[in-house]
Amino acid sequence: MAQSPPVGSNAFGTANATFLSAKARCAIPVRNAAVRDFLVVASLDPAVLTLAPAEPVAIRIENQILAHRPDVVVQYEDRTCAIDIYPPVQIRVRQAWFDGVRASHADLGLPYELREAPGAPLAPLVLNARTVWGCRNHHVSAPEQVRILQHLKEAGVASLIEVAAVVRGCDGVAAVLALACRNLVELDLSLAPLGPETPVRRRRTEP
Repeated sequence: MAQSPPVGSNAFGTANATFLSAKARCAIPVRNAAVRDFLVVASLDPAVLTLAPAEPVAIRIENQILAHRPDVVVQYEDRTCAIDIYPPVQIRVRQAWFDGVRASHADLGLPYELREAPGAPLAPLVLNARTVWGCRNHHVSAPEQVRILQHLKEAGVASLIEVAAVVRGCDGVAAVLALACRNLVELDLSLAPLGPETPVRRRRTEP
């Protein structure tokens, strides 16, 4: 089966770039920066439960059988779907291609969604997510993690600056953001630039 023709840039640092997060079951291939931004935003989105690599599907284009691998499979609270991330101009130019991808997924019983990149590179949501993700490797000691989670258990929802204040001996803001990257706390990044008032809550447990 022939492989899909190039649709947009497939370069992101190296030809084998991958993405890992607390919500990813395993490494997810990353075609470009827009896909990485989507995965970072999804990893911090409370509505997203898991992320997984997508399997390739066969589509028929002009009497040829070609393969297409979506960017990711996302499990939300109410549904699971395969997702591709492309700029609007490529979606318009390749509409027949993506219609074929959608039809193939329909045959498999897996919904398929074609998404535009998650806002411009400087959009608040993307900037917020990148800022938080930059703290993902910040070391948080066991005592500090327990203090943060206990405070949120008692408070329910608290501001970022309030939660950071319970941390002793290290950067409290970085510690809270690191726990968000580890899927232990949730941040509301959608309404305003990241700041002292950003709401923080303990991660909701799955039913």
